Amino acid sequence: MIYFISRNILKLLFKIFFRLEIIGAENCPKNGPLIIAPNHESFLDPLIAGFAVPRALNFMARDTLFKNKIFGKILISVNAFPLRRKGADLGAMRLAIDKLRQAKAVLIFPEGTRSKDGSFGSPRAGIGFLAASSGASILPCYIKGSMGALPKGAIFPRFKKISVYVGKALSFDKGSFGKEYYMQIAEKTMTAICELKENSNAYRCHCERTK
Repeated sequence: MIYFISRNILKLLFKIFFRLEIIGAENCPKNGPLIIAPNHESFLDPLIAGFAVPRALNFMARDTLFKNKIFGKILISVNAFPLRRKGADLGAMRLAIDKLRQAKAVLIFPEGTRSKDGSFGSPRAGIGFLAASSGASILPCYIKGSMGALPKGAIFPRFKKISVYVGKALSFDKGSFGKEYYMQIAEKTMTAICELKENSNAYRCHCERTK
């Protein structure tokens, strides 16, 4: 309840101040385990991804954000759980897999970290591991404008337009394992995000025609 109330209030504010535009939200599967996979340019991206789909998202946030007890409780109330940035945090990955096996939606950035210049980085195997271990589909998303709205190092946001393009869900075989297979999933996911970026204008027109 707290999640949806806070999300709807923030979504309205983003529409007012950032002219938030969401294209393709109808592509989000309504049920079943799902990994939301957007590109990553700004601290605003987890919020924006949450606005783009009609389901409650669970997401990993770096563990240092939970050190403040009040802010930590707020993060927990909106389905965030801590992730250690140093080394592989197997506990956080197990928790993400558990949530996916409960048919919930989990947000993960394929690149693993924010872009420094707006270009896409190389994907990491983690998203492939989650998909293969849980049988979850992956929903690629392209977020446009979040770096301009809150660049790396900035304290205060700039009220610039933000758009989100939600692609078709990708499905992969459950039960196949190994880093090579995980990387194949990660690369296919990043390719889908790149295609959303390259075809963003045409994709907007297509979604408008099919509504």
